[in-house]
Amino acid sequence: MKGKKMVDIYKALGMTSVDGSLMAGDILKQPEIDVIIGQLVDYKNPLRQNLVRKTGEGSAWIINRRAVGETGAQWILDTDTIQEDQGKYTQVSFTYKTLGAKGKVTRKLQAVGRSYANILADEIEAQAIDFKNTEDLGIIVGDATANAKQFDGLKILIPVSQAIFAGGSGVAAGGALTLSKMDQVVDKAVYGPDMIITSRKIRRSLNALLQANQRFIDKVEIKGGFKVMAYNDIPIYTSTNCVDTQTYDGFTVTAETGGSKSSLYVVDTEQTWIGVLTEVSIMPLAKSSSQFDEFDLFEDEALVVRNYLGNAKIIGITG
Repeated sequence: MKGKKMVDIYKALGMTSVDGSLMAGDILKQPEIDVIIGQLVDYKNPLRQNLVRKTGEGSAWIINRRAVGETGAQWILDTDTIQEDQGKYTQVSFTYKTLGAKGKVTRKLQAVGRSYANILADEIEAQAIDFKNTEDLGIIVGDATANAKQFDGLKILIPVSQAIFAGGSGVAAGGALTLSKMDQVVDKAVYGPDMIITSRKIRRSLNALLQANQRFIDKVEIKGGFKVMAYNDIPIYTSTNCVDTQTYDGFTVTAETGGSKSSLYVVDTEQTWIGVLTEVSIMPLAKSSSQFDEFDLFEDEALVVRNYLGNAKIIGITG
């Protein structure tokens, strides 16, 4: 009994054949499938492709942040004793969180005759848009306090101390984006920021500002072959999760809906990256119906900020 029925049993039970020649994984999961999935999630997704991804381990990515020492470097005479610098460290953990989606491939579609990998690709492509949008949402505005299942995003990990207030501190009405504010937020990121993330609306506002001030509008090529607008040679990435409906109290963004304010984030990818425990993967599930083969799509990751001084943001932008 080694025909199609036996193969279906192996697929359902996840077991080795009697003679050990056939594994369920060989039927359900061809080596190319995970590569296809990764490409689908990366497709037309420049932010994901250019935000550095580093392989991690354990339950969380742990950073030892060093505070400024009490003594620091000193000017000394050649006979002086150098005083020891008492630096202080704080351990910060970024817990890996799981993003998952489930899909089905129908029996009839498999019977048409195409390879299982191609059929899976068709089904996954339909889910990839939602999958990568949910990941993007986590990177921008994830809030582990509001939802313990997700990690904190840039909105949380860039503190108020690294914020430029578009209308001035405490002004709930906010203020319009200006080139002066852009220069301030770039300077606020103390190292070498290489990424600006905002909404399409704010990118258009910046474009209009540059034209009104007769400034040259730069475009740069980034990883993945994308050409994007740049400000002071820093590429500008847009995200649909950088919304223009934020509510704002003059000090912080209180909600993502119900208002008319926007935010802009400046990021240093030397200090900010995605810690990856499990890359985007697929796992076939045991058959529970003759009509479907089901699979789970998942990844385990966390947004890690080594030194938040490398990042900055403008909040309370109007117009």
